Amino acid sequence: MHKKNYRLLSGGVAASLLATLTLVGGMSTGPASATGKTFTIGSDVNDLTNPFLAAVAVGEKQEAAKLGMKIKVLSGNTSGSISLSQEIANIQTFVSEKVNLILVTPSNSVAIEPALAKAAAAHIPVIAVNEPVGVIKGSGTTATANTGTATSVKTFVGDDDYTYGVLEAQLTVKAIGGKGDIALLHGVLGTSADTLRFAGMNSVFKKYPNIHIVTTMVDAWVNATDITDVQDLMAKYGAAKLAAVVAIGPQMYAGAEYARAHGDMTTKFIAGDYSREVATAIKSGAVYGTVDQSPAEEGVLGVQYGMDVLLGKMTLVPHPTADIPLPIVTKANVNSIPALWNS
Repeated sequence: MHKKNYRLLSGGVAASLLATLTLVGGMSTGPASATGKTFTIGSDVNDLTNPFLAAVAVGEKQEAAKLGMKIKVLSGNTSGSISLSQEIANIQTFVSEKVNLILVTPSNSVAIEPALAKAAAAHIPVIAVNEPVGVIKGSGTTATANTGTATSVKTFVGDDDYTYGVLEAQLTVKAIGGKGDIALLHGVLGTSADTLRFAGMNSVFKKYPNIHIVTTMVDAWVNATDITDVQDLMAKYGAAKLAAVVAIGPQMYAGAEYARAHGDMTTKFIAGDYSREVATAIKSGAVYGTVDQSPAEEGVLGVQYGMDVLLGKMTLVPHPTADIPLPIVTKANVNSIPALWNS
């Protein structure tokens, strides 16, 4: 079971991030640390063109400035596509620069491990943010992410993806009254988020014999693909034939709005994550609800726990994971929960 002992966020993430959304990329410095020493962080984010991951980086830079730490954020996206070799090169750069701490958000949780082994050899601690390091062990209720204990990874800061899937499935059950035909949309196949969230969802749906998963598709967390999937579903099943369409990413807002514009006023669309577009779609009724995984909190907590590691306060660092909260957002509470990023 993942530990839920996440720290309180300093200064209020929502308010402070709204004022610092231009911080992504480059070097940020803040006032001197209370310890009299300024630590340097290297952050390797697999794709800063991805709005969710860009918001993670904003959280990292904002919190580093507050804590008097220097931070250098590098992207693994080169020439418009994610490059594992670039991510590895980023880690090598940080090792050669002798940073004090590395934050890593890998595109491939396993392939990044050899590069992190070099960080371990250089005695540079690592915190995984948003995406764990290592293979996924087991399945169903025993599915967990190995946070790379063979390297110098101290903890993984992110959501408990299995619980995320459970919550999304429970939201779906509520939306359709525990019965009906549903379609499920995968994100990127093979990622820990996709695998664990689907395991969590299936653990719930199997308890409801009147809920039938008639098809699964893949939107790869791409808006246009989500719309294409919904078009295909409407062509095959007809408008309003499906009780619900459930995606594990925010792209579901795009397909939901397409369906509403083309006559489907009854299918319940369930999204994952909480971008401004999802918030708008919930307010309009196109999306029934979502699970809010805050990229800002992941970035802020990654830096906070990094400071604890560097100060030798390991008892304050949850291990192997530091899970962020996962509130449910529906029309009932959407106006009281700010959405901080665009999808």
